[in-house]
Amino acid sequence: MKKISIKFLFFLFFISHSYACPLLSVPIGSPVSVAQNTFNFLKGYNAELFGTKVSVRYKVYAIDYCEGSNLENADLEVIIYDSKIAGINIISSTSEIKNEIYEFVKNNISDPGDEVKDDNWIGYKNLSIGSLIMMYSKMEIIGEVFELLEITNSEMIDYRSDERVIDMF
Repeated sequence: MKKISIKFLFFLFFISHSYACPLLSVPIGSPVSVAQNTFNFLKGYNAELFGTKVSVRYKVYAIDYCEGSNLENADLEVIIYDSKIAGINIISSTSEIKNEIYEFVKNNISDPGDEVKDDNWIGYKNLSIGSLIMMYSKMEIIGEVFELLEITNSEMIDYRSDERVIDMF
């Protein structure tokens, strides 16, 4: 019963946003074959090349998968593990563009709070729902501020980042 209610919450959460931003309509854990309907760049994924020992991270322009949003300068990362979607990240690495991911998160997911709009704020906000893990964060690297939205679930969280992730372009 718990799995059904979590799936129902997930469905309700994303159905209202699926028309505005298709990248939010792909469930974490779904097969690559299903995700290819939204992310056409995944058609080149070949499970035989990677097996279950590594994850594959694809990086494209976020605006291509969320027209009408404010993600003109953001990148979309889709991480695949064992032929399933392990994570979806939206990253703004252009520190001159302020609060691009914040505005997207506020308009499409949940308001992370006004304090995170401050240019000096560094940290993360947990926006998780059920088993869907969503983290909004701002971090400073070499004097530059980066924004990040990470979406995964408890089953796939361990396969999104470490030395076993291969980048595909």
